[in-house]
Amino acid sequence: MEILDKQSIWQVRNSYLGVYVHFPYCFKKCDYCDFYSEGIGAAPANDEQSLFKSYQKEILDRISHFPEIKKRTIDTVFFGGGTPSKASPEHWKNLLDFLRSEFSFSENPEISIEVNPEDLSSELLEKYHSIGINRVNVGVQTLEKKGLEFLGRHYDEDRYHSLVEILTKSPIKRVGIDLMYGIPGVSKESFLSDLDLFLKAGLPHLSLYSLTLEKGTQYSRDVTDHKKLEPEENLQSEILTQLPSILKEQGYLWYEVSNYAKPGFESLHNLKYWTYEPYLGLGPGAHGMIAGHRYGNPRNAALYQKKETSTKYEKIDPSTELSFTLFRLFSPFRYLDFIETYLDTKTKSKYIKTIEAWEKKGLCSIENEIFQWKPEALLLLDDLILEITL
Repeated sequence: MEILDKQSIWQVRNSYLGVYVHFPYCFKKCDYCDFYSEGIGAAPANDEQSLFKSYQKEILDRISHFPEIKKRTIDTVFFGGGTPSKASPEHWKNLLDFLRSEFSFSENPEISIEVNPEDLSSELLEKYHSIGINRVNVGVQTLEKKGLEFLGRHYDEDRYHSLVEILTKSPIKRVGIDLMYGIPGVSKESFLSDLDLFLKAGLPHLSLYSLTLEKGTQYSRDVTDHKKLEPEENLQSEILTQLPSILKEQGYLWYEVSNYAKPGFESLHNLKYWTYEPYLGLGPGAHGMIAGHRYGNPRNAALYQKKETSTKYEKIDPSTELSFTLFRLFSPFRYLDFIETYLDTKTKSKYIKTIEAWEKKGLCSIENEIFQWKPEALLLLDDLILEITL
């Protein structure tokens, strides 16, 4: 990556590796969530120790399947879930130590953890800081009580009210929050009021998502049974198109469809997914991408701990994969760099013709082999990406 006028320009990076670790337990599974997770209440998971041993076993198994990954340098680690803040910090420390014993790490790796508002405290952040975690993301979603109830979230009002103070005084400076809009019954004004609170606090990273209806979730079943309303799509489109200018005025870069950051505070781990970099996915329900192959683990914590690590790998088709990942970026990127590295001659030609057609329509800019979407492309993005894949 390089910096030009404070904006990062993304390019192919071939020697690094990310690590994603999925912790599957929560206090309560939210109704809208389609990630694999299990609600187990306030107590720690009975199998926490066994689960962390299974992470170590999977690391060794993946290395045995793809020995070449040992040559790569880990520069990002992301503890996600579920609710990874529910697990003991000591277990996260031991897992980091194990990773360091098996791989070389970059000089200043980004090590992130997702935290539930109910778990957030100054003491917890101090512990994380002491074990080397240097980025924290808090899944807030909304500060409005009826919105949290609609989402089926367990929440503690006092914890929600102390969020800003704890995060602004955090020893970990790379902090961010998730906010959601389009929740039925939560107005645009309410969402913007929540956003304004975090903007005034100067948090360096904001993930701003629309509520989506995912098959197989409790929310989807409730909509089918007419117990709950669908997401408010018109409101979502209205907010989505207004966000870039609101955030730009406050000094945030719009670097991916739903993500904004102060310069230099982008989520480097999540950027791996969008810039086609390899990553190890560890844990039940986790997915990984290594050496041009994808894999997925069983969405069952007990089965994950009992079963041998799967050797089922699916070869990736870069012509499709690249379109669905790279073109979610609203940061500039060296498009020819990616095309030349990953695509065959026929596909290269198709990509280049499609991109040149977008430029003629005023949907993107191409300058010095650098591609960047214009805001006008936002609502058309899914259809535009399909133009490359069809």
